[in-house]
Amino acid sequence: MKALQENHKSVAGVLHHKLGNKNYDLRRFFPQAPLEDLIEQFWFVDWQLSGDKPHTQKNLPDPNFHLVIEAHQVKLIGPVSKLYTYTMKGEGRILGVKFNIGALSHLLDKPLSQYVDKELSASEIFGDQVESRLLPLLDAESDRDIFNTLSAFLLNYTAGYCVSQHQALALCTLIKNDTSIFSVEALSLKSNLSKRTIQRVFNKHIGLKPKWLIRKYRLHQVLKQLEIGSIDILGVVELLGYTDQAHLIRDFKEIIGVTPGQYLK
Repeated sequence: MKALQENHKSVAGVLHHKLGNKNYDLRRFFPQAPLEDLIEQFWFVDWQLSGDKPHTQKNLPDPNFHLVIEAHQVKLIGPVSKLYTYTMKGEGRILGVKFNIGALSHLLDKPLSQYVDKELSASEIFGDQVESRLLPLLDAESDRDIFNTLSAFLLNYTAGYCVSQHQALALCTLIKNDTSIFSVEALSLKSNLSKRTIQRVFNKHIGLKPKWLIRKYRLHQVLKQLEIGSIDILGVVELLGYTDQAHLIRDFKEIIGVTPGQYLK
Protein backbone atom coordinates (compact mmCIF):
# COMPACT_ATOMS: atom_id res chain seq x y z
CA MET A 1 0.00 0.00 0.00
CA LYS A 2 1.38 3.39 -1.00
CA ALA A 3 2.51 5.51 1.94
CA LEU A 4 0.79 8.81 2.65
CA GLN A 5 2.85 11.74 1.46
CA GLU A 6 2.89 14.15 4.37
CA ASN A 7 3.34 17.86 3.75
CA HIS A 8 6.28 18.96 5.89
CA LYS A 9 6.57 22.46 4.43
CA SER A 10 6.43 25.27 6.97
CA VAL A 11 2.92 26.34 7.89
CA ALA A 12 2.07 29.75 6.43
CA GLY A 13 -0.72 32.14 7.29
CA VAL A 14 -1.20 30.93 10.88
CA LEU A 15 -0.67 33.70 13.41
CA HIS A 16 1.71 32.96 16.30
CA HIS A 17 2.17 29.43 14.98
CA LYS A 18 5.10 28.63 17.27
CA LEU A 19 3.03 29.46 20.33
CA GLY A 20 -0.26 28.04 19.11
CA ASN A 21 0.72 24.65 17.75
CA LYS A 22 1.41 23.23 21.21
CA ASN A 23 -2.38 23.24 21.69
CA TYR A 24 -3.21 20.96 18.77
CA ASP A 25 -1.85 18.28 16.46
CA LEU A 26 -1.92 19.27 12.76
CA ARG A 27 -1.17 16.77 9.98
CA ARG A 28 -1.15 17.70 6.29
CA PHE A 29 -1.07 15.33 3.33
CA PHE A 30 -0.65 15.81 -0.40
CA PRO A 31 -3.27 14.17 -2.65
CA GLN A 32 -2.44 11.21 -4.81
CA ALA A 33 -2.13 11.64 -8.59
CA PRO A 34 -5.81 11.39 -9.66
CA LEU A 35 -6.73 14.28 -7.35
CA GLU A 36 -3.75 16.59 -7.86
CA ASP A 37 -5.73 19.03 -10.04
CA LEU A 38 -8.58 19.22 -7.54
CA ILE A 39 -6.86 19.26 -4.15
CA GLU A 40 -3.87 21.17 -2.77
CA GLN A 41 -3.76 19.26 0.51
CA PHE A 42 -5.73 17.43 3.17
CA TRP A 43 -5.45 18.77 6.72
CA PHE A 44 -6.46 17.01 9.94
CA VAL A 45 -6.43 18.62 13.39
CA ASP A 46 -6.92 16.99 16.81
CA TRP A 47 -6.73 18.67 20.18
CA GLN A 48 -7.10 17.74 23.84
CA LEU A 49 -7.09 20.79 26.08
CA SER A 50 -7.10 20.34 29.84
CA GLY A 51 -9.38 22.36 32.05
CA ASP A 52 -11.84 24.93 30.75
CA LYS A 53 -9.34 27.13 28.94
CA PRO A 54 -10.01 27.18 25.17
CA HIS A 55 -7.49 27.96 22.45
CA THR A 56 -8.45 30.45 19.75
CA GLN A 57 -6.33 30.12 16.62
CA LYS A 58 -6.12 33.15 14.34
CA ASN A 59 -5.37 32.72 10.65
CA LEU A 60 -4.62 34.97 7.71
CA PRO A 61 -7.14 35.26 4.86
CA ASP A 62 -7.13 32.42 2.33
CA PRO A 63 -8.18 32.50 -1.37
CA ASN A 64 -8.88 28.75 -1.50
CA PHE A 65 -12.13 26.88 -0.89
CA HIS A 66 -12.09 24.38 1.99
CA LEU A 67 -14.29 21.39 2.70
CA VAL A 68 -14.58 21.21 6.50
CA ILE A 69 -15.88 18.32 8.60
CA GLU A 70 -16.59 19.13 12.22
CA ALA A 71 -19.12 18.20 14.89
CA HIS A 72 -22.53 17.59 13.30
CA GLN A 73 -21.82 19.30 9.97
CA VAL A 74 -19.92 19.22 6.71
CA LYS A 75 -19.55 22.62 5.12
CA LEU A 76 -17.82 24.37 2.25
CA ILE A 77 -16.00 27.57 3.17
CA GLY A 78 -15.40 30.04 0.36
CA PRO A 79 -12.36 32.30 -0.04
CA VAL A 80 -11.77 34.36 3.11
CA SER A 81 -10.80 38.01 2.70
CA LYS A 82 -10.08 38.90 6.31
CA LEU A 83 -8.59 37.51 9.49
CA TYR A 84 -10.56 34.52 10.75
CA THR A 85 -10.48 32.52 13.96
CA TYR A 86 -11.34 29.05 15.20
CA THR A 87 -11.84 28.21 18.87
CA MET A 88 -10.91 24.79 20.25
CA LYS A 89 -12.34 23.57 23.54
CA GLY A 90 -11.86 20.38 25.52
CA GLU A 91 -11.28 17.46 23.17
CA GLY A 92 -12.10 17.60 19.49
CA ARG A 93 -11.25 17.06 15.85
CA ILE A 94 -11.71 18.95 12.61
CA LEU A 95 -10.95 17.54 9.17
CA GLY A 96 -10.38 19.62 6.08
CA VAL A 97 -9.64 19.57 2.38
CA LYS A 98 -7.99 22.57 0.78
CA PHE A 99 -8.93 22.74 -2.89
CA ASN A 100 -6.67 24.13 -5.57
CA ILE A 101 -7.36 27.61 -6.90
CA GLY A 102 -10.12 27.44 -9.51
CA ALA A 103 -10.66 23.70 -8.98
CA LEU A 104 -14.35 23.99 -8.05
CA SER A 105 -15.37 26.40 -10.82
CA HIS A 106 -17.17 23.63 -12.70
CA LEU A 107 -19.34 22.85 -9.65
CA LEU A 108 -20.38 26.41 -8.74
CA ASP A 109 -23.30 28.18 -10.36
CA LYS A 110 -22.59 31.72 -9.13
CA PRO A 111 -19.76 34.17 -9.80
CA LEU A 112 -16.82 33.34 -7.52
CA SER A 113 -17.04 36.75 -5.83
CA GLN A 114 -20.39 35.69 -4.31
CA TYR A 115 -18.69 32.92 -2.33
CA VAL A 116 -16.10 35.19 -0.66
CA ASP A 117 -16.49 35.16 3.15
CA LYS A 118 -19.41 32.73 2.85
CA GLU A 119 -20.10 29.27 4.25
CA LEU A 120 -22.61 26.84 2.78
CA SER A 121 -23.70 23.31 3.47
CA ALA A 122 -21.52 20.89 1.55
CA SER A 123 -24.68 19.12 0.36
CA GLU A 124 -25.39 22.08 -1.95
CA ILE A 125 -22.28 21.18 -3.97
CA PHE A 126 -21.55 17.53 -3.20
CA GLY A 127 -25.05 16.07 -2.81
CA ASP A 128 -27.29 14.86 -0.01
CA GLN A 129 -25.07 11.91 0.93
CA VAL A 130 -22.06 14.01 1.88
CA GLU A 131 -22.83 14.05 5.62
CA SER A 132 -23.68 10.35 5.91
CA ARG A 133 -20.45 9.53 4.04
CA LEU A 134 -18.07 11.96 5.74
CA LEU A 135 -19.27 12.69 9.29
CA PRO A 136 -18.26 9.18 10.51
CA LEU A 137 -14.66 10.12 9.70
CA LEU A 138 -14.60 12.18 12.91
CA ASP A 139 -14.44 8.82 14.73
CA ALA A 140 -11.96 7.15 12.37
CA GLU A 141 -8.93 5.57 14.03
CA SER A 142 -6.29 6.38 11.43
CA ASP A 143 -5.32 9.23 9.12
CA ARG A 144 -5.06 6.70 6.29
CA ASP A 145 -8.73 5.71 6.67
CA ILE A 146 -9.74 9.38 6.61
CA PHE A 147 -7.50 10.09 3.63
CA ASN A 148 -8.74 7.09 1.64
CA THR A 149 -12.43 7.79 2.27
CA LEU A 150 -12.14 11.46 1.40
CA SER A 151 -10.12 10.65 -1.72
CA ALA A 152 -12.65 8.08 -2.94
CA PHE A 153 -15.54 10.48 -2.33
CA LEU A 154 -13.95 13.48 -4.04
CA LEU A 155 -12.76 11.49 -7.02
CA ASN A 156 -16.33 11.81 -8.31
CA TYR A 157 -15.94 15.60 -8.58
CA THR A 158 -12.80 15.93 -10.64
CA ALA A 159 -12.84 17.63 -14.03
CA GLY A 160 -10.20 18.61 -16.53
CA TYR A 161 -8.66 22.03 -16.05
CA CYS A 162 -9.38 24.62 -18.73
CA VAL A 163 -6.73 27.12 -19.84
CA SER A 164 -7.95 29.93 -17.58
CA GLN A 165 -8.00 27.60 -14.54
CA HIS A 166 -4.37 26.72 -15.17
CA GLN A 167 -3.65 30.44 -15.50
CA ALA A 168 -5.36 31.17 -12.16
CA LEU A 169 -3.34 28.50 -10.34
CA ALA A 170 -0.10 29.57 -12.02
CA LEU A 171 -0.67 33.25 -11.14
CA CYS A 172 -1.34 32.47 -7.48
CA THR A 173 1.71 30.22 -7.31
CA LEU A 174 3.84 32.95 -8.88
CA ILE A 175 2.61 35.57 -6.41
CA LYS A 176 3.23 33.21 -3.50
CA ASN A 177 6.75 32.18 -4.50
CA ASP A 178 8.20 35.28 -6.17
CA THR A 179 8.90 37.75 -3.40
CA SER A 180 9.81 40.50 -5.87
CA ILE A 181 6.18 40.92 -7.01
CA PHE A 182 4.64 43.92 -5.27
CA SER A 183 2.12 45.10 -7.89
CA VAL A 184 -0.21 43.88 -10.62
CA GLU A 185 2.14 45.51 -13.14
CA ALA A 186 5.01 43.34 -11.88
CA LEU A 187 2.78 40.27 -11.98
CA SER A 188 1.89 41.08 -15.59
CA LEU A 189 5.55 41.28 -16.57
CA LYS A 190 6.51 38.08 -14.75
CA SER A 191 3.57 36.07 -16.12
CA ASN A 192 3.57 37.47 -19.66
CA LEU A 193 -0.16 38.12 -19.31
CA SER A 194 -1.88 41.48 -19.71
CA LYS A 195 -3.39 43.18 -16.66
CA ARG A 196 -6.81 42.78 -18.27
CA THR A 197 -6.31 39.01 -18.67
CA ILE A 198 -5.15 38.72 -15.06
CA GLN A 199 -8.22 40.60 -13.82
CA ARG A 200 -10.51 38.39 -15.90
CA VAL A 201 -8.90 35.17 -14.63
CA PHE A 202 -9.16 36.32 -11.01
CA ASN A 203 -12.82 37.29 -11.45
CA LYS A 204 -13.69 33.93 -12.98
CA HIS A 205 -11.75 31.50 -10.80
CA ILE A 206 -10.80 33.25 -7.54
CA GLY A 207 -13.31 35.98 -6.74
CA LEU A 208 -10.71 38.28 -5.16
CA LYS A 209 -8.54 40.97 -6.73
CA PRO A 210 -4.90 40.24 -7.66
CA LYS A 211 -3.70 43.29 -5.70
CA TRP A 212 -5.32 41.83 -2.58
CA LEU A 213 -3.55 38.48 -3.05
CA ILE A 214 -0.18 40.17 -3.57
CA ARG A 215 -0.58 42.04 -0.28
CA LYS A 216 -1.61 38.85 1.50
CA TYR A 217 1.47 36.90 0.51
CA ARG A 218 3.78 39.79 1.24
CA LEU A 219 2.28 39.83 4.75
CA HIS A 220 3.18 36.13 5.07
CA GLN A 221 6.78 37.24 4.69
CA VAL A 222 6.30 39.99 7.28
CA LEU A 223 4.95 37.51 9.82
CA LYS A 224 7.79 35.08 9.18
CA GLN A 225 10.44 37.74 9.66
CA LEU A 226 8.78 39.16 12.78
CA GLU A 227 8.35 35.76 14.43
CA ILE A 228 11.96 34.80 13.70
CA GLY A 229 12.92 38.06 15.39
CA SER A 230 15.83 38.61 13.01
CA ILE A 231 14.59 41.94 11.66
CA ASP A 232 12.86 45.10 12.85
CA ILE A 233 9.96 46.98 11.25
CA LEU A 234 12.20 49.24 9.19
CA GLY A 235 14.06 46.20 7.90
CA VAL A 236 10.78 44.58 6.83
CA VAL A 237 9.80 47.79 5.02
CA GLU A 238 13.01 47.67 3.01
CA LEU A 239 12.95 43.90 2.43
CA LEU A 240 9.40 43.85 1.06
CA GLY A 241 9.64 46.98 -1.02
CA TYR A 242 7.13 49.13 0.86
CA THR A 243 7.25 52.85 0.17
CA ASP A 244 7.52 53.58 3.89
CA GLN A 245 6.67 52.22 7.31
CA ALA A 246 3.18 53.75 7.25
CA HIS A 247 2.19 51.66 4.20
CA LEU A 248 3.36 48.45 5.88
CA ILE A 249 1.47 49.25 9.08
CA ARG A 250 -1.68 50.11 7.10
CA ASP A 251 -1.65 46.82 5.17
CA PHE A 252 -0.82 44.83 8.30
CA LYS A 253 -3.63 46.37 10.34
CA GLU A 254 -6.20 46.16 7.53
CA ILE A 255 -5.75 42.40 7.09
CA ILE A 256 -4.62 41.28 10.55
CA GLY A 257 -6.51 43.79 12.67
CA VAL A 258 -3.59 45.10 14.72
CA THR A 259 -0.32 46.91 14.04
CA PRO A 260 2.98 44.96 13.79
CA GLY A 261 3.96 46.28 17.22
CA GLN A 262 0.72 45.08 18.79
CA TYR A 263 1.10 41.70 17.07
CA LEU A 264 4.56 41.19 18.58
CA LYS A 265 3.26 41.98 22.05
